[in-house]
Amino acid sequence: MIADQMTHNAPSSTATETHFARIADALRQQIQTGTLPSGAALPSERVVAETYEVSRMTARRALEALEAEGLAYSEGRRGRFVSPARVAYDVSHMVSFVADAQTSDRDLTIEIIDTATGPACAVVSDALNLPLGSEVYSYTRLFRIDGHATFVETEYVSAARFPGLLDHDLQHSTTALLQQHYDAQVSTGEITIRMRPMTCTEAQHLGQSPNRAGLELQQVILDQSGLPFCLGRQIWRGELAEFSARAIVDRVSSP
Repeated sequence: MIADQMTHNAPSSTATETHFARIADALRQQIQTGTLPSGAALPSERVVAETYEVSRMTARRALEALEAEGLAYSEGRRGRFVSPARVAYDVSHMVSFVADAQTSDRDLTIEIIDTATGPACAVVSDALNLPLGSEVYSYTRLFRIDGHATFVETEYVSAARFPGLLDHDLQHSTTALLQQHYDAQVSTGEITIRMRPMTCTEAQHLGQSPNRAGLELQQVILDQSGLPFCLGRQIWRGELAEFSARAIVDRVSSP
């Protein structure tokens, strides 16, 4: 009888799912209509639970669903906030995100985190077609768009081909810098996009929790001779990124 009573009193999984979906829908609508604008604080789990008369667990699931959709982000103890508009990046149209962003209406700022000179590891030497251990420059930068830390980028180039590069201003498009000062004419870029967990350092710079999933964009830039001269790796906050590309369809002639 006790077991029957416990079963009768326990909320059904169907009811919990209904409450969770109803709350998420209501908050989603407030975000989409601008009632909760970009950067606005979302109600806390306690407030959501009291407002909709549900458990804290159900409230948490609804808020986490908005995070999973990219509509909100968490800043630890500060709470959850409405995500800013995603950054559109057409990877088939440009190899220099910076050059394009600096001519748009988005407010882009670049912070130099680190610069270094050292031997190329196997991955870098292979990507740049250099002998293992060749001297390379690396520089890591934090990109903020409209005031939000959006992605961290590390680029690698040959020190022999680009002597003195680290003495230049790296708070602008380095692709344009390599073209103007070293005559490295960009031809194409080979791009790979994958999801991976952020390192502790990356997460700290981006205001995220360690091991949070981010979108990594890796790009090898080639010159007009087909030689690679720059390897770049970007790790983006997933809720702020919107990558697109244009497909080229090979048409097979009819026999």
